[in-house]
Amino acid sequence: MSAKKILITDDEPHMRRLIAFSLKRTGHEIIPAESGEAALDLITHQAIDLLLIDYGLQGINGLDTIHAARKLAGGERLPVILLTARGDTGIKDAAESAGVNAFLTKPFSPIELTKLVETLLAS
Repeated sequence: MSAKKILITDDEPHMRRLIAFSLKRTGHEIIPAESGEAALDLITHQAIDLLLIDYGLQGINGLDTIHAARKLAGGERLPVILLTARGDTGIKDAAESAGVNAFLTKPFSPIELTKLVETLLAS
């Protein structure tokens, strides 16, 4: 499998580093973004293969970013993993409505995250 571009969007620098470290062994290119606005700019200007995004972003939250990304060229097919510290049913339902492919609650297993990423990139 050729290297894919994974966009990690989280407003906490340590979380971006942790996720990047967890996915480093996959051989894919990791692109960090600190906000929903930055993520949308990157999705607009680059061919992103997977979006991994936190729900609780400052400014545009994760779900609003996903809704906006879905309206961009190619965005309707972009695999998305939503991360959140909140695992309540309302967020899960909203994520499902936004077309999120997978939902992970923090803290998560790096092994589970890696397997999920590989599965989504292979499909």
